[in-house]
Amino acid sequence: MKILSSETMKAYDRRTSEEYGLPGAVLMEAAGTRVVEFVRARLPDHLKVVVIAGPGNNGGDGLVIAHLLSLAGYKVSLWSSVCVGAYCGEAAVFEKYLLKTAFPIQRLSTKEDLRLFSMDLNVADLLVDALLGTGVNREVEGLLADIIEAVNAGNLPVLAVDVPSGINADNGAVMGHVIRARWTITFAFPKLGLMLQPGASMAGEIFVGEIYVPAQLAEEDRVELLTPSLIRSLMPERPSNAHKGSLGRTMIVAGSAGMSGAAVLAAESALRGGSGLVFLAAPESVCPVLEAKLVEVIVIPLPESSPGIISPDAADLIIARARECDALAIGPGLDTGAETAELINRLIQLSPVPLVLDAGALTALGQSINMLRTARFIPVITPHPGEMARLAGVSAKQVQSSRLEIALQNANHWNCIIILKGANTVITTPDGDAAINPTGSVTLATAGSGDLLTGLIVSFIAQGISPEKAAMAGAYIHGIAGDLLLPGRGHSARDILIKYEEAFRLLETADLVLPGNPFLCKLRPL
Repeated sequence: MKILSSETMKAYDRRTSEEYGLPGAVLMEAAGTRVVEFVRARLPDHLKVVVIAGPGNNGGDGLVIAHLLSLAGYKVSLWSSVCVGAYCGEAAVFEKYLLKTAFPIQRLSTKEDLRLFSMDLNVADLLVDALLGTGVNREVEGLLADIIEAVNAGNLPVLAVDVPSGINADNGAVMGHVIRARWTITFAFPKLGLMLQPGASMAGEIFVGEIYVPAQLAEEDRVELLTPSLIRSLMPERPSNAHKGSLGRTMIVAGSAGMSGAAVLAAESALRGGSGLVFLAAPESVCPVLEAKLVEVIVIPLPESSPGIISPDAADLIIARARECDALAIGPGLDTGAETAELINRLIQLSPVPLVLDAGALTALGQSINMLRTARFIPVITPHPGEMARLAGVSAKQVQSSRLEIALQNANHWNCIIILKGANTVITTPDGDAAINPTGSVTLATAGSGDLLTGLIVSFIAQGISPEKAAMAGAYIHGIAGDLLLPGRGHSARDILIKYEEAFRLLETADLVLPGNPFLCKLRPL
């Protein structure tokens, strides 16, 4: 499923009318119908609904919704922030119809109107937010801000139309004031602002409503939403005649003094991800601990320059063993000093198999990040926002406010696949493709979680799928595993690891929905 910007969606609306012959009024009525179908499926007919309609097509949707809800037997109060006769285009068509049929439209323009609106909210059961939609590109001020604050003060459940009012539909930014929705029905395709924070947290549960915009219009768009069906199609095959040698040989370079746990988690994750054989190369002095903890992993001792720090001279040994494998991960629990940076630079240039770099490897690279361009295969890196900020030379705040843009820009600049971790993980490629992952929650915010992700991704690559596909599948499965844990405290990375088996089974179900997760249950068609 493609994720669109507001301008692209407007263009596709226009093309649907011009090239496919469906008038804009038909699309608007279809949008209103999807909202009413949702309300009727969840709320009994005797409840009272307040609809707030603003300017533009979003307000026009609100006019349609109010009329159709009334026909369906609901008690409806329609409020508009637009003066009589000031609507344009299709919205004006529906306003004229409502006026001709004497449908009551209450106007909001004064403080007294706002007081009456607030009183109306006090006796309502639901608010339908059709105030601003996708058109917000500057701070919300004045009367519109007052309306939003009145809605939030009313503590009503809110159903947002397309995008909660006050959210920038392209980057998820809060434009001064925002309506917090319990549900959002977005039309034809999800919008970027619903998938990026903080907009994603304001939208509640998201549904995609069909309004006759042809799906083929978006075939060339390059931002993809990860869905169960897509991930199922990417997963490596496991033929019935397979054996451990044919299901992927994974090698991981990890660990240092006091950081053996990261190496253990990455190796165990690679095993649970399906790799037939996992080799863990670590500093020689750390290996006895690793061998005691890992009974299914082959541990390879590496020469040290000092206790717990791999010598740069180990590069030749690592490369020789990597030739017997299918993929190589470097970083979990590694020391981050100059000698590690020298080692990693050599491995990037010489690795005969695809690379995944994380944690200590990314920190050690630092200003040498452009070394990624020398890799034989396009490498995968998995930074969290702080690591991304250091690598890109910007602040963590800048990363979080422009996650997609920064990830796209630097994937191209460094010639790598970037998995920018965090809520709604972003995956970008050097050629400009991007994906956003809706799975995962705060349960993943624990030490060792990133090591698991690294192990899972390198395992998928070793099993024969491309680094890009492995990045998407790994992020999605890892997120499901976190979602399977009950919300709240008390979880560790090992709890996530244990859920991988169930996550794989769930992926095979036709309709993957986890109601307790604020992200995964989102984005399903009406």
